[in-house]
Formats: sequence, structure tokens, C-alpha cells
Amino acid sequence: MVSKSVIQEQMAKQEYKYGFVSDLDEDTAPKGLNEDIVRLISRKKKEPDWFLEWR
Repeated sequence: MVSKSVIQEQMAKQEYKYGFVSDLDEDTAPKGLNEDIVRLISRKKKEPDWFLEWR
């Protein structure tokens, strides 16, 4: 009999066979926070210009 942990390990290593794919948009930014990053976040959230200037 195969142990539970061996079965879990085998399942985790195999490719997903049902074909589900999730295409997500992603933006990457370097570590830290500066004006460019704040503008990127604001643009992504579609905030109005006055809100960005308030920050």
C-alpha cells in the first residue's frame, strides 16, 4: 500500500490534466515605493487625477 504522503507528492508533481488556465494581467514593479510606483498603482486602479495629486 502506498502511503498518503507519497500519493500527495505524486499528485503535486504532475501536470493539471483538466486544462484549466487562468490568464491574469500582472504588472511588476521593483521593491520600494517612489513616485513612479504610486503612479503605476493609481493608473491600475483607474483613480482620478485629483486623487493622485492629493497623495
